[in-house]
Amino acid sequence: MALLSPFPLVFIFLQRGKQVALVLMSLIFGVLWFLVGQDQALLFMAEYAVMALVLGEMIQGRYPGDWCIGVSSLVSAGVSIILLVALLGNQETTVQDFFEKQIRAHFVQSIETFESVEKNKAEIAELKAFVDKTVGGFASAYPAFVFVGSLISAIANYALLRIVWGRIYSSELFSEGTFAEWICPENFIWGFIAASAAWFLGHGIIADVGLNLFIVVFVIYFAQGMSIMVHFLKARKVPIFLWLFLFIIIFAQPLFIGLIAGMGVFDIWADFRKIRNPMPSEEA
Repeated sequence: MALLSPFPLVFIFLQRGKQVALVLMSLIFGVLWFLVGQDQALLFMAEYAVMALVLGEMIQGRYPGDWCIGVSSLVSAGVSIILLVALLGNQETTVQDFFEKQIRAHFVQSIETFESVEKNKAEIAELKAFVDKTVGGFASAYPAFVFVGSLISAIANYALLRIVWGRIYSSELFSEGTFAEWICPENFIWGFIAASAAWFLGHGIIADVGLNLFIVVFVIYFAQGMSIMVHFLKARKVPIFLWLFLFIIIFAQPLFIGLIAGMGVFDIWADFRKIRNPMPSEEA
């Protein structure tokens, strides 16, 4: 439910105006400060209130849906990371160290659960070695995970707002384009190539930057691959229950996630949906 926290704030913003929304956010901040403390209240405002403000402003300005989602998630993630750095700086620890401790603690709990049902010591040792090798990589990718979390929240809230607002009032505030017609900007492919090169060939901070960019662009191309899937499911008039079954299979199998993202990348050249504007040479 926390994922949809911006929804009522944006709805009030669109319905009653920015001033009323700001008053409501201030009240929520005060209540959270009293109940859970200053740090948690500030993090809530950075993650959800900032997103709600940006999303409300951009929807009211009738920006395209992908711009509303992208900018609101980017601003929210940026403010959240800056706030985390500031809060953890007072505790004499880095954000990466903080995330590494959190991730390692989760892995330790999982290993303890695994040990209770698995008696093969060799497999347990391999699992522990895998954790030791990968936990640092997960921790160094925390900016990408923060952004991806904000992106998922922005997508969910924008989609719900479009449905609810359209049923109560009208869809005039929202762009006419649908997810099945969404096209990722073609220039993103250069970011994907640069991120891949930096991650695989670089060292230290260059590799970390490459890893973060790779995760972000991979998620964007996965979204484009899913939009292609939705396009064909709609075109073939596949029943909704089969959609759910197919999506469960995709998200349950990392191989399928990679295939869908690959389809999103190669759509630049293949144009699976045949909806891209032709090049001038092709028109001639």
